[in-house]
Amino acid sequence: MKVEYTKAVETEAAIIALAKTMNATPKEVCAVVNQTRYRAAYNKLNQAKMKVMRKLVKEHPELLVVK
Repeated sequence: MKVEYTKAVETEAAIIALAKTMNATPKEVCAVVNQTRYRAAYNKLNQAKMKVMRKLVKEHPELLVVK
């Protein structure tokens, strides 16, 4: 599963400003922002996949029978 999201870069003005207010390095802030963005994109993709699975099981409950 390929997760696509917009990566933050250490040189962005918003990252630098946030790093100054947090008393952290831009690299640390960038890592936290990228991790949050990745997780949000992953969850969105996973929820879409599970929605399809729930619909399939709802329409075809016989697929769940284990022999």
